Parts: sequence; C-alpha cells; structure tokens
Amino acid sequence: MGRTEDGTDNAAELFTLHRLAGSDEIVLSLWETVEQAAADPTAEWYLLVSDRSGGSRGEEPKVAALMTFDGPVSEPVRAAAERAGNERIGPRMATHEGSVRTFGLWQPERRVLRVILLATSVEALEDAQRVVMSMELLPDEDPALLPGPDHVDLYRVFATAAVK
Repeated sequence: MGRTEDGTDNAAELFTLHRLAGSDEIVLSLWETVEQAAADPTAEWYLLVSDRSGGSRGEEPKVAALMTFDGPVSEPVRAAAERAGNERIGPRMATHEGSVRTFGLWQPERRVLRVILLATSVEALEDAQRVVMSMELLPDEDPALLPGPDHVDLYRVFATAAVK
C-alpha cells in the first residue's frame, strides 16, 4: 500500500483513496510479485491474502473502509481471521448489496493485518458492518481470537485504474 503515486506505473491495479474529513490519501497498488511491491522503499507493502467480489461487483466503488489490526498479530488470531473471512464473512459479503470488493492484506514482517472494503456508499459500509456484527460465529470459532480491528478509517475512492 503506497502513499504516493510515484513508481506505480507497472502496478496491475491502482486505487486512490482520500480520507473522509481529512486531507491525506492512500494509493493502493496491486502488483504481480512481492519483489515488485517491495521495490519502493518508501511504501508499505503487504501480501494480498484475499480478493473477493461483493454483491455489487462490477459497480464503481465510491467509498472504502480501511480496517487495521495493529501488530504484532499472533498466528492464532491471524488464522482465525482468515477462517472467518473465508468461511463466514466473505460468503456473506459476496451477496451484500453495496459491497463491491474486499481485499485482505498481510504484512508478515510487522505482522499487521488490514482489510479494505470497497462499497457504493457510506450507507452500504454501515450496513455491511451491521451485517457482520450480527452474524453468528461458526460452531468452533473462538470469539477471543476475533478481537475486531484496532481502528477503521473511511475514504472516498477518488480513482481506480487497471494499469496492466
């Protein structure tokens, strides 16, 4: 996840996000390899561990929620979050109207997890949060391993581009 547009010419996809009620921006650039992603020493790089379409796939995203799980995230918590995303939350968001796409990002050196939900409106983000928070856990999920994000930041999606 880069903070400037410098050096993103060869990225597979770009998303420029402007913080709501703020002046900063984030450029999310998706790369084919870790080496390409890590080539810019000023950018934060993450492994893309999940990329899911939502119920409004194909629509242009207007807003994004950046959910940050500050590190170091333990291996049991990371595994529980991955399972919840794959088996419970991801399938529900795949049919959620207003959800466009969700990225799961993992920074293994700092053990930081980030989830970015792209949506059609702030109301769709709020509804997605209500849906997720009201879901029943799977029979053997441990709520102690699912602490929720340390913070959530909202962004307006300023631009998207498929570069390659």
